[in-house]
Amino acid sequence: MSTSTTSLAERVTAPAALSLPTSIAGLSFRPLEQRDLEAVHQLIVAAAAVDAPTWRPSRGEIAHWFSTSGVDPQRDGLVGVDAGGHVMAAALDLAVPGRETMLRVLLLGAVHPDVRGQGIGRRVLAWQLGRGRQLLAASELTVPGMLELAAAEGSGPLRLAARAGLVPLRYWLELERDLADPIPERVVPDGFVLRPSVESDVEAIRIARNDAFRDHWGSQSTPAEDWARRFHEDTFRFDLSYVVVDGSGVVVAFSVTEVDPDAFAARGGSHAYVDYVGVVRDHRGRGLAPLVLGATMRAAQRAGLDHVVLDVDAENPSGALGLYERMGFVRARTTVSHAALF
Repeated sequence: MSTSTTSLAERVTAPAALSLPTSIAGLSFRPLEQRDLEAVHQLIVAAAAVDAPTWRPSRGEIAHWFSTSGVDPQRDGLVGVDAGGHVMAAALDLAVPGRETMLRVLLLGAVHPDVRGQGIGRRVLAWQLGRGRQLLAASELTVPGMLELAAAEGSGPLRLAARAGLVPLRYWLELERDLADPIPERVVPDGFVLRPSVESDVEAIRIARNDAFRDHWGSQSTPAEDWARRFHEDTFRFDLSYVVVDGSGVVVAFSVTEVDPDAFAARGGSHAYVDYVGVVRDHRGRGLAPLVLGATMRAAQRAGLDHVVLDVDAENPSGALGLYERMGFVRARTTVSHAALF
């Protein structure tokens, strides 16, 4: 997608005012609030058990929705509550903070499986699309704009997205590696050091991540404040996250890993989830990605975990999918991004 000569404000038509959905199927709607975090987490867990049974989102992941820079839950989100005050539907439009090549608005949320099939999702998504258009139309940037809903292939949310006119745009593959299988040792190239990450690496890893992913579809730079939060979550593991540094001590490759015991039952075994594996662009082709990932796998094996899991763009430009498959990863699940482009 190329940059336009006109701003998003000129290209996107948005509602001047946006009312909350009217009550339906016993649910009434109000703005999303910080106090709803626990209830929304439980809602997303219940929805995932139906839509993507091997995935159990962590509380920290949902907390990140509420705390992302520039997001105002009351302005950008809503909840649907039943007569007993239980949160049975939730939605949040999250405008990704980095906007160098795109203004990307993620349409997040869920409807509880117990109340689906009554038109709630259609009403909520219509509100989200209106709010998303408002967020795009408020920008004077000339970059492309996108409203994106991602969900497991074949799930109800994707059917809802298709009915709303969103089209499939990208496929993401969840890969899994059994740690019972041998993990080959790799030689560290001369002039580099491989080691577990430490807290003082956090900002250096962010800088490396922003460089490594800047040619990946949809990826934008991550602000320091948002990046640092993930390293303070209970699930993050410095000992399973590795870096490669050059002779000047600069991070040139990295893995970022978490372990959430609450997610073990859904997958049927213990596992580490690798959020990021990356190599800065000037150091690609030196075998550093399999080096850091292999180190993470061996550390997870020593920690007694059964599997390592990660996600990859099916069209990743760096050839990551082939690399992971050569390292013994197999496909477990597919997520699809449906989107509207502006």
